Amino acid sequence: MKPTVRTHPNAVVIELEGEADLATVPEFQNLVRQQMKAKVKRLIIDFAKVTFVNTPVWAVVVEYFQHASGAGTEFALSGIQGRVEASFKIVRLGDFITHLPSVEDALNTADLTSKR
Repeated sequence: MKPTVRTHPNAVVIELEGEADLATVPEFQNLVRQQMKAKVKRLIIDFAKVTFVNTPVWAVVVEYFQHASGAGTEFALSGIQGRVEASFKIVRLGDFITHLPSVEDALNTADLTSKR
């Protein structure tokens, strides 16, 4: 998995590409924790170019969600589709984590916490 961090006027977006498996978790987790330390006000993780996700990657997402909830940070996932969507549904993260079709949708949503 190749992560890229992009800063937009109203959010930080982590774009992921490729397979998000056990070997890529440490880099992804480090990137997410950097956003925690930076106290970003809005974070979007984009899965549009991800072809596979395993459970430890979802654990990192849950870790950030818990942090965001306590810190007043808006947080959303975007671009979840195909095999990634199947995995997302199995772990039932959509029950409590905001997820939108695209980064653009997330960037244009006034309050990401209201979309849960």
